[in-house]
Amino acid sequence: MRGLLADVNVQGHLSSLRRLLVAADLWPAIAELKVEFKTFTDLQLPRDLDDRALWDFCQQEGWILFTENRNDDGPDSLQATLNNSWRNGHLQVLTLANMRRFERDQGYARRVATDVAELVYGIAHSENLDVARIYMPLAGH
Repeated sequence: MRGLLADVNVQGHLSSLRRLLVAADLWPAIAELKVEFKTFTDLQLPRDLDDRALWDFCQQEGWILFTENRNDDGPDSLQATLNNSWRNGHLQVLTLANMRRFERDQGYARRVATDVAELVYGIAHSENLDVARIYMPLAGH
């Protein structure tokens, strides 16, 4: 796993997520794993890359996709791709359950950051590899 790739709709949220991880003193554990946080621009990906091609890229290159809720609107949608292509051991999609709340509610944003740190750390240690998509914050957090 190389790291976390922010989808086009949450690229601006990646810097907020990193700041929250630093503030919560969780960034050193992430940095120790040499996990990168990247955007489409960083990786020179086209903004209009379809969901299936994006997921394939993430799997081939070792990126966990961080996204808002992409919809299921066709055979190449993210959900359709996960339904027919995902297998145990593939990297997951971390989905921000409520982007607007992340932007406005600091407590919610901190819970998301903590969950991202735990999940990325776990995935780097071969945990949580039995589910395709994880919504954040995690239930009960």
